[in-house]
Amino acid sequence: MSTETDSHRSLEVRAVVSAALRHPLLGLEPRRTALAGAYLLGLIATVLASYVGARVPISDSLRTPLTSGLDTLSLLVIALVTATMLLAPLCYAVWNGGPLLSFGLPLVPVAVGDTVAGAYVLDLDLAVALTVGASAAALALLATDVRQVGSVRFWRAEHDGDDDRLLFVTALATVTAVGVGRFVGTAPSYVLEWYAPMGAVWLVTAAVLGSYWLNWARSAWHARSDRSAGAS
Repeated sequence: MSTETDSHRSLEVRAVVSAALRHPLLGLEPRRTALAGAYLLGLIATVLASYVGARVPISDSLRTPLTSGLDTLSLLVIALVTATMLLAPLCYAVWNGGPLLSFGLPLVPVAVGDTVAGAYVLDLDLAVALTVGASAAALALLATDVRQVGSVRFWRAEHDGDDDRLLFVTALATVTAVGVGRFVGTAPSYVLEWYAPMGAVWLVTAAVLGSYWLNWARSAWHARSDRSAGAS
């Protein structure tokens, strides 16, 4: 009886995981979505290992080799975190779609770092992560439709009146813009100089979402005109 119960639970867990991996907000292909999840788990483990290793007491006999190893691990963590915040979300968005996961990718290392440090503020790192995440979500939306129609003419994608993904990404971008706007309004001038290059990223977000909403308005206008012509 216990074996049958365990087997049933195992099947249920697999079904839940499979359904999650196939969710369009996470990605288009389950294997690629799973790879992204495995990457995030590896990143979290590496960050935690670096944090714990830097705080464990070390005897004098092991100090030199361990210090060298921890320094190497720290450099690896810095490289991975930087890539995850700036490049990985955009690459994943183009590679596998998934607006939600694309948005969340740059936030993971920041969230882990803030949790470990016990600091929960909207600082430069979080502002950058939010900015890249919003742009990645918009690109993921675009990549999904481009793949569906097999062309850069994304407006040909068939949504059957379902604009939930567009609304979701627009909401993410709007909330992000409000939060980052508050950060920009209170941050010192030297911090704003570091954040300034992110303005180009916002242009990408605005261009993609603006194109979608312009196409939506055009489609709504044509549909209304067709109904009026049919009624007359």
